[in-house]
Amino acid sequence: MRHIFYKLVFFIVSLMTLQVYAAQLSLDNDTAVHDLKLYGQLYFNYKNVPVSRSLVNDKEIWHKADAVKQKPKITSYSKLLKLDISNTSSEQTWYISFGYARLPLLRIYEVSTDSVVKVFELQPYHNYFDRKIDDPQLYVPVKLEQNSTKTLLIEYQTFANASANIRLHNYSHYLRTSQQSTMVNGAISGIVFAILLIILVNLFFNPNKTNVFYALWTFTFFMIVVDMAGFTSKYIWPHLGAESSKFSIFLMTTVPILHILFLKSFLQLQRYHKKLNITYKVVLALYTLLIPLSLWLNTVFFNLVLSSLIIPLFLYTVSWSWNQKAPGIRVFSLSLFNHVLFVNIFTIVGASFGNIFPNFAIADYIKVGYLLEVCLFTIALAIQNKSLQNQFVSYLQEQVGSLQENLSEEKLQHVSNINEVKIKEEQLFADLSHELRTPLTVMKIQVESLQHNIVDNVHLSYGKLMNKIDELNGFIDNLMKVTPSGEVYKNPNIKTVNIKGLLSSIKSIHDSSNTLSITTPDVMTYDVREQMRCFDYDQEGFKIVLEECYQNASSHGGAQVAVSVHVDNEKDEVVISIDNSGSTINEKDFNRIFSPLVRLDGSRQNGQSHNGMGLSLCKKIIESSNGQISAANSKLGGLAIHVIFPLKA
Repeated sequence: MRHIFYKLVFFIVSLMTLQVYAAQLSLDNDTAVHDLKLYGQLYFNYKNVPVSRSLVNDKEIWHKADAVKQKPKITSYSKLLKLDISNTSSEQTWYISFGYARLPLLRIYEVSTDSVVKVFELQPYHNYFDRKIDDPQLYVPVKLEQNSTKTLLIEYQTFANASANIRLHNYSHYLRTSQQSTMVNGAISGIVFAILLIILVNLFFNPNKTNVFYALWTFTFFMIVVDMAGFTSKYIWPHLGAESSKFSIFLMTTVPILHILFLKSFLQLQRYHKKLNITYKVVLALYTLLIPLSLWLNTVFFNLVLSSLIIPLFLYTVSWSWNQKAPGIRVFSLSLFNHVLFVNIFTIVGASFGNIFPNFAIADYIKVGYLLEVCLFTIALAIQNKSLQNQFVSYLQEQVGSLQENLSEEKLQHVSNINEVKIKEEQLFADLSHELRTPLTVMKIQVESLQHNIVDNVHLSYGKLMNKIDELNGFIDNLMKVTPSGEVYKNPNIKTVNIKGLLSSIKSIHDSSNTLSITTPDVMTYDVREQMRCFDYDQEGFKIVLEECYQNASSHGGAQVAVSVHVDNEKDEVVISIDNSGSTINEKDFNRIFSPLVRLDGSRQNGQSHNGMGLSLCKKIIESSNGQISAANSKLGGLAIHVIFPLKA
C-alpha cells in the first residue's frame, strides 16, 4: 500500500515538473520556423506587476506555455513568455511574429543571472515608424549569437486579451511569410472591395434599406480586413499610435450593429416574425450602448460576452429562415451559420474570449469567416434580385399584353365610334332636312300665292312669311348652340343667387298653355340657413328650361307638374326636379332626348310644331352653369327632369 502511495506522489510531482519546466529551444539550419509556446513558460500578469528579477525567478507562477489556459478579464493585462534559446544555426538575426499587425504593448528582455535588460519596447503611443522592420505585419528582429544560449522574456498585450501565435523565423522564412501575408491580405481586401463595388452599384439601381445596411456592413468589414492586414497603420495613418487601437475598437463594436440591421431588413422580421424582431431590437440597443463604453474602457470585453450570448439567437434565426420560402433564403441561412461558426464560435468563444483554440491565428478566423459570409450574402441578394427581376419581367409582359388588348379594344371602339358618328350625322342631316323642308315648303306656297295674287290679305301673308323666317332664324341659332363644335357654349348671363331667390324665380314662371296644374315648393319649408345657400346659374336660361319642361308636359298629355327643390348639405348641391304626369319613355332614351332634333313620339307625322331642339338647348344652358341635367321616370307617372347645381361653401 505504501509502495502505491510513493508511486502516486512521484507521478504528481512529475506532472508538476512538466508544467513548470519547458524544453530548451535549439535553433539550427534545418528548421526555418519555431512555435515559441511549445518551448516557453507563460505567466498571465493579471495585476500588471512590473517585470523584475524576482518575478522571473518565482517558479510558482510560471507554467508550460502550451498547457496553460487564460481566464477572461475585462481589462487588458500583460502576458509574459520566458524561454531559453540555443543558437546552433549559421544565422544571428531571427524574427519574432505574433500573428497581428500591431500590439497594444510589447517589451522584450534579455535575462541573465543577475539582471533583466529591456532590449525592445512598443507602447500604445508609439506609431508605425517606431518599428524596426517596415512591414504591415508586426515582426521584431532579435540578435542571437552563434553557439550561444540566451534567455528571452517577451511581455506583450493583445487586442481583447486574445491569444497570440508567437513564432520565431529565420530570414528566408520571414521574407516568404511576409510576402505571402501581404499578398493574401491584399487579395482578400481586393475581393471584398470588388464585392463592395458590386453592392454599391446594386444600391444605386435599387435604393432600399436592405442594400444600404449591406453596403455599410460590407464597407466596415472591408476596413476590418485592411486594419488587420496592417495597411491602415502603414499607408493611411502611420503617424498615429493609440488612435489606431481606438479605431479598431470602433470597427469591432460597430460591425455587429450593421450586421443585425441588415439581417432584420433582409428577413423582414417586422412583417414575418415580430417577436424575433423585438429581440433583435433589444440586442441592437445593447450593442449601441457598448460603443461608448468600449471606447472609454479601451476594451471590447463586454461586446465579446454579448456576442457569445447571442449564439442561440443566431442559431434559431438560421433554423427559422431555412424553413422560409423566399428566394435566396437558404443561401442566407448558410451565410448566417457561417458567421456563427467562424466569428462567434471560433473567433470569440474559441480563440479570443474562451481561449479554446489558442494556436490558430484569430485574424484568419475573422477574415475567412467574414469573406465567406459576404460572398454568401451577395449570392443570396443576387438570387433575390433575380427573382424580383423575373417577377418584374413577368409583370411587364402582362402589362404589355393588357396594353395590346386595350389597344385592340380601343381600335375597335374607335371604329365603332366612327360608325356611330356617321350614323348620327346621317340622322342629323335627315332630321335637319325634314325640319327645314316643312317651313320652306310653307314659305314657297306663300310666295307663289303672292306672285299670282291669289291671297285675300297681302299684309297677312307677308306677316306669316316673316314669322316663318323668324322661326327659321331661331331654329338655326338654337342649332348652333346645341350642335357639337369643339367649343363649350359660353353663357354670359350666369349670376350668383341663393335658394330663396331660386324658389321665388320658380314661382314667377307660368305655363303658357294654361292647361297644367303646377305645384311649386314653399319657401317656408326651408330653414334660414338653407335659404341662404348660394350657387351660380343663368336665371333667364333656367326660365327657358322650366318653360320647355312645362311645354313637354303639355305636349305629351300631362295635366299635372310638380316642381321640387332639395338642398343636399352633405354633397353641397341643390337638386331641382320637374315631374309630370304625361306619357313615359323607355329608359334607353333618357340620354338620347337631350340630343338635337330627337323626337320619340312621331310628332313630325302628327303635325306638332315642336322641332326637337328644346331639351338639347336646356342641356347646354344647364352645363354652361356647371350644372347637370338628366331624365328619369316620374313619381307622377310621366317623365322627370332633374337639374343639379353645385352649392358654394
